[in-house]
Amino acid sequence: MKRVFVLAGVIISSLALLGAASSSDANPSVAHFHFANLTHSESQLRIAIVGLSARSAADSRAVEDALVQALGRDQRVSLVEASMIEPALKALSYDGSINMSTGEARRLASAIGCDFFVIGKTEALTRSEREGESHEEAYAGIMLVDARSGSLVSFDFVSEKASTRDAALGGVVNRINSRAAGYVDQLIQFRLSVLALPLKTAGDSSLNDSIEDIPDEASSRAKGFKPPQFLNRVKPEYTREAELADITATVEAKVVFRSVGEVGNIEITRWAGFGLENSAMRAIRQLKFKPATRDGKPISVRAVVRYNFRRIPVTLDN
Repeated sequence: MKRVFVLAGVIISSLALLGAASSSDANPSVAHFHFANLTHSESQLRIAIVGLSARSAADSRAVEDALVQALGRDQRVSLVEASMIEPALKALSYDGSINMSTGEARRLASAIGCDFFVIGKTEALTRSEREGESHEEAYAGIMLVDARSGSLVSFDFVSEKASTRDAALGGVVNRINSRAAGYVDQLIQFRLSVLALPLKTAGDSSLNDSIEDIPDEASSRAKGFKPPQFLNRVKPEYTREAELADITATVEAKVVFRSVGEVGNIEITRWAGFGLENSAMRAIRQLKFKPATRDGKPISVRAVVRYNFRRIPVTLDN
């Protein structure tokens, strides 16, 4: 039995299908001063451990406990109590999804009342790489999500092999303990980088011309409009991490297709972790197209690009 990795084709759709992107209102001239002059309690990051999906509750509990203990020891962190997280998850009917849109992530974070939250997937299982050989392997995919933007700040993948299941899982726990401080470093760096951003304006800063959203076919704006014509199809890579974790997910991005026939700004609006956002972005950058036109003149447009990632087992004849 071998596995073939299948990726559905790219879907281009009207931007109207997604909500508007958030923008930063920080003043870059005072960003670092403001952060540096907060009190200790104000400067602490409020982090919520929402949970890791797993087939075994014991597996997820072991990794979640390691995160709670490691982050709880860090004086830069204030962990949100589980008693505050659980009612928020129930109120939103959160189903444990780790393939979220930025809007869904913002709503979840708002209900909890945190600066960042942690979700992911973990599992311990028996592997066989060659005939007559087997070993135990455990992994954890840790996703750090920003409450304000709903974006995936960072993804970390940890895997360990061992002769026993407990040893493999213990190896993952030990590595997470040693890496937790680095997670906090990343979140602080992200927060500072956001505070330092100038006020964003709509569109792509690399363009001097305006950008239109692709209109619905039935709208009045569709008259005289022709969408981009794509000249190739690019298949994103199904990453090693996604393969190991058997991930089925959708990645969506708002993409500017420039009037000069180049791909402009790419903004991920639905993320999945496991390297699939970067895979999708690499594929988007390789797209070749004839620009959209209005009344025969090339224009820049913004559209949603969607890649569906899935793995389908099939039997191949020798």
